[in-house]
Amino acid sequence: MNNMLNNKTGYGLAALSGILLLLSYPPFNFGSFLAWFALVPLIVAIYNETKVKRMDRLLCITGIFLAPVFIWLYNEFDVFLPSIIAWPLGIILALLTTFYVTWHVEDYWKPKQLPRKELAYLPSTLQVLIIPIVGTAVEFLLMNLPAIMKIGGGIGFVSLSRTQWMNTPILQLASFTGMYGVTFLILLVNCALAYMVIHYKETKKISKQAIAVLFIFGAIFAYGLVSIPELSAGDTTVIIIQAQPKVMETEYVNELYFNLTKNSLKYNPEIILWSDWMNYEPFETVGPYTTQYVNFSKEHNIYLTNSEDLVYPDGKTERHEAPFLNAFPAGIIDGFVPFDLSKILPRTHGYDTKLGRLGILLCIESASTIPARQLIEDGTQFIIVTSCDRPVIGAFQGLIGGNAVYRAVEHRVYTALFFGSSGSIIIDPYGRIIQDTAPEPEIVAGKVSFTNKRTFYTKYGDVFGWAVVALALALFGYDYHLKKKAKAKPRQKK
Repeated sequence: MNNMLNNKTGYGLAALSGILLLLSYPPFNFGSFLAWFALVPLIVAIYNETKVKRMDRLLCITGIFLAPVFIWLYNEFDVFLPSIIAWPLGIILALLTTFYVTWHVEDYWKPKQLPRKELAYLPSTLQVLIIPIVGTAVEFLLMNLPAIMKIGGGIGFVSLSRTQWMNTPILQLASFTGMYGVTFLILLVNCALAYMVIHYKETKKISKQAIAVLFIFGAIFAYGLVSIPELSAGDTTVIIIQAQPKVMETEYVNELYFNLTKNSLKYNPEIILWSDWMNYEPFETVGPYTTQYVNFSKEHNIYLTNSEDLVYPDGKTERHEAPFLNAFPAGIIDGFVPFDLSKILPRTHGYDTKLGRLGILLCIESASTIPARQLIEDGTQFIIVTSCDRPVIGAFQGLIGGNAVYRAVEHRVYTALFFGSSGSIIIDPYGRIIQDTAPEPEIVAGKVSFTNKRTFYTKYGDVFGWAVVALALALFGYDYHLKKKAKAKPRQKK
């Protein structure tokens, strides 16, 4: 009876972790604070587990509760498969994605009665650090190694750092470490809190390690809070048209966009962004092509783009090729078969305007730190981010909005997310969402500046990311040394 009670308690703790994580991610945003202890119940449950199979079940329970956040991934299959097949495959992909978020707990947290699957010989004093180091190192490598970045770049949507996209004090850490520092800190605090619970239960003493971690968290939060300056208005008016068509028919959508754009002229825009709608059956973009409105741009002296084409006030047009667009799933082998280094390591660039240099990122490009860093190295001063929306279910705006927020803070640039149905936002260099000055649901208006201020992360890149990878290698090396030492120790005579 006692064992049954323990089993039920463990499953309940795993479910609680899943619920807390679910509520931490967009689109729920019930509170970014939940992420700081969401994994604690799962870690405690695994620590007290006595059977490997039940540990696997605990992980699955947590993953199942988190899966709804990533159900939009079925879109990746719906591009080239019928919906009846795409939905089951999308659900499987969503579940696998959620297991990625939690798998580090099972592999690298040492249960009380069982050895770890990995790093079994490390002392318990390193318990608090193992999951943060290994988990962050895996995330960093998946998003930065050229051979796997085309798949791993999408991990940006899954990253625990996305839970903090509206927590501006914590976001400031990204200006030093990139998004990876926030992931590391979330994992570190979760492990410290779990260790505090376990340590107190076994020794009736407060863990000094956990107290030190909480002090570090408080210092980082306090620094972020005091380092954010007062919000100041930019000097360039940006308008986003987020039309909500009742009928997905090209002519109707064209007319709707054009009427909204004419209506938005009263806000004196200098840049207008048109969000895209997408039909998947048949696979086609539904909405106006900006190149059809060259005369409109010239007449009103505005820049106009839907991310595919940029129209200048003088009538010039430029096509945005989006070199990272085919990252997943169709273009995974691009550059490998046949070999072409320029496709394996593509470069993206900005566009010169009289206002400054403008950069464009599509959804999959915005999820990784690499394309944005390339834009900044190319002199970009303002980045716009978009994704095609669709009537059934598109990517949750908060996940892509989180991408835009992190890219803004990492490089101290204004960014804007223009999305089809709703959720379009304009973001300042400190990750704050600028107040929409257009009292109309289908028009978003705000002021930005083309900035030249840059950060530690801009100047020195992924120093933190590579340092964490080095620490992970050191952990595995030390564990290997301890393993060899343990096996070489002679047996004592009875």
